[in-house]
Amino acid sequence: MEFDRTFKILVVDDDTKNLGVVVKHFQETPYELIHAPNGKQGCKVALEELPDLILMDWAMPMMNGIDATLWLKAKTVTKDIPVLMTTGVMTTSEDLKEALEAGAMDFMRKPYDPLELTSRVEAALRLSQSYKELKQKNFEISELLEREKEYLERELAHKDRELSLQAVGSHEKNEFLRTVEGRIDAILHGKDEVYDHLRKLQKEIHEHLNTEESWEKFMLHFEKVHPDFFSKLNARFSKLTTNELRMLAYIKIGMGNKEIAQLTGVEPTSVKTFIYRLKKKMRLPAEINLREQIKQL
Repeated sequence: MEFDRTFKILVVDDDTKNLGVVVKHFQETPYELIHAPNGKQGCKVALEELPDLILMDWAMPMMNGIDATLWLKAKTVTKDIPVLMTTGVMTTSEDLKEALEAGAMDFMRKPYDPLELTSRVEAALRLSQSYKELKQKNFEISELLEREKEYLERELAHKDRELSLQAVGSHEKNEFLRTVEGRIDAILHGKDEVYDHLRKLQKEIHEHLNTEESWEKFMLHFEKVHPDFFSKLNARFSKLTTNELRMLAYIKIGMGNKEIAQLTGVEPTSVKTFIYRLKKKMRLPAEINLREQIKQL
């Protein structure tokens, strides 16, 4: 079997004869073989070298293969390295079960059968390569999803800002029209000859001061950006008035108390009081931040 790179195999075995068999068997292959004489040393080498596969002998001094495998599987950097448990003594079905439960991916008896050794090692390396490729793809997908999430958050923030500007623009337009209407009213008391024209103009301007119409336009754009926001609100908090829903919509798009105060023509302290009473009406605990709660809807 051909791989796209050279694989590093760590052989952990206290028997130099077994090591010699493995080295000789794979001497014509592109595998890089490294060795450790016991489980404790094997763990140290595995941390330093990060091999693609570990051939782990079971019965060894200082630390046996089972304990070494458990130790490696508990470490973040080595837990994904496949371990092939080898033994000439622990060969029962119960032993196989113990090795697999410790984290070994396979179990091979000694003395080695050349064909079995080759096939087991190649299968383990194939698994190792596939897992690393899958892990890399998952990482790339996660990175892509994170970038997409950041993009969507920026887009949402941009849309919310547009809504804020639209609401503020509507308010400023109405304030301007109210000023003009007031000046016309003053003129009407002093110049009867232009009464009819100014009265007609005053009527037209007054029609543009329809707050409900402005709110409906705002709602139309708002629900395109935040669909189901009001239905979720009404499902969780019943009996909210139009003014309360309007306040919560302004909070949803990130407007502060000062901006809301300017928009609604009241003092910031009045907005703060209104929000406090609204929170109480919604029966939210004192420790709950209303703004954070609304942003999550």
